[in-house]
Amino acid sequence: MSTFQLDPNQVALGVGSMGTTQAATVTTSSVQMTAFGANTTLIRIACANGHCHFAIGANPTASITTSPLIGNNQSEIIAVTPGQKIAFIKDAAVTTSTVTVTELI
Repeated sequence: MSTFQLDPNQVALGVGSMGTTQAATVTTSSVQMTAFGANTTLIRIACANGHCHFAIGANPTASITTSPLIGNNQSEIIAVTPGQKIAFIKDAAVTTSTVTVTELI
């Protein structure tokens, strides 16, 4: 299990170490990545070349209208439940978008 100290706003103060990283080119159809490991409770998402939207869950489907957006050349750390998956989608106006998802352990 990830054990991070939190600041007063409940934001992780640091990352113990980085685990498995998955990379993908995002398309205009929602595509899921492999399930997170049994001990993963935080992930780092990084996006390049164009923004995209993401969804997290047991069987997520990302939507350009209802899913959170991660901006171009941005990264975020997000809490997850072990075994969940993440899905990504880009809208047609975005030429290209690539993402990496790293499990923080």
